[in-house]
Amino acid sequence: MKSPELVKCTGETGLKAACDLLNRVLDLKISAVYRDPKPNSILGTDGRVEFDQGDVAYALIIKVLPDGAPRFVRSMVLQLMGHLEHVRQSGQEDCGRHLIPMLVSPYLSPQSRSICADHGVAYLDRVGNALVSFNSVYINRAVAEKPKSEARSLGSLFSPKAGAVLRVLLQGPEQTWRVMDLAAAANVSLGHVSNIRKALMAREWVEERKNGIILAQPDALLRTWRKEYRPPTDRQVTGYTLFHGDQLNKQLPEILNPNPQRPRAILSAHSAAQWLAPFARSGTLSFYADEPGMRKLKMALNIAHTQRGSNVIVRLPKDDTLFADAVQPVPGIYCTNPVVTYLDLYSGNDRDREAADHMASEYYPWL
Repeated sequence: MKSPELVKCTGETGLKAACDLLNRVLDLKISAVYRDPKPNSILGTDGRVEFDQGDVAYALIIKVLPDGAPRFVRSMVLQLMGHLEHVRQSGQEDCGRHLIPMLVSPYLSPQSRSICADHGVAYLDRVGNALVSFNSVYINRAVAEKPKSEARSLGSLFSPKAGAVLRVLLQGPEQTWRVMDLAAAANVSLGHVSNIRKALMAREWVEERKNGIILAQPDALLRTWRKEYRPPTDRQVTGYTLFHGDQLNKQLPEILNPNPQRPRAILSAHSAAQWLAPFARSGTLSFYADEPGMRKLKMALNIAHTQRGSNVIVRLPKDDTLFADAVQPVPGIYCTNPVVTYLDLYSGNDRDREAADHMASEYYPWL
């Protein structure tokens, strides 16, 4: 059966979509639909759908929300609950109908849907997510699809420059940051940090404190990021080297460097995790490097091209910020930031993900 669809987020289409949803219930009869002439009043809603199931009378009290981000959903849910309480206290509840608050929006993320469910508020979005529960009726539908606008929003939030800001926040979730300090730490503009701050606050991943913002839900941020993450590789070069063990470790400090004034090369994935959170050795050396850095790696490690059995992967990233916040666990050994190392491992195969889980236990015990 086709999901209810909201062409626009208006009271009229919201009421129609709610009616379409109720019409799926065979023993239910809609008796009246009212649209609020003043939906923007302090305690106003967008409309009301009255229906009966057997001898029991109900009414959906509907509020349409143009932006279904968690921050706005929580506010609107509280407003809906306040409206119903006002109706009950004023004696306006008519004909003994059971009132069911409902939120309608173009898209409601899992977090937004959870907020509604926790407060006993029904919901519906244009993608097809829906929850309505009363008497013997229980409609609960969740779809994996995200609208293009949500995909674009997440793509922007996890872009290279935004990622540099998020990595700073994840380094110390308990730290409070002013916009100016956060911009300086991530080496991005104040305007960019301000936009990221707004996006994070809309999702309730950060909270505003007296002295700035603090990362309130680092787990939700990192879980979403790892789901959306794509390694920032422009292209990669593979080959074979005879260097290994102590011989390799003595050679690495001579060729690893994140400084933009010199050829740049840093350890990544398992090769970085070996220094940051040792779990299991990998037979493959992994690097991020720029063009000069790749050439230096080839020369210093005598990397030879091979059709099979390669043990070196050099990735040329699209994202220069990976070099800017590289870490140095021991003198001369430069590795990708722990967040990048974790994301790279998590996006790999089952063995890679085991290494990522071990790294999370060391660096992100709250995950």
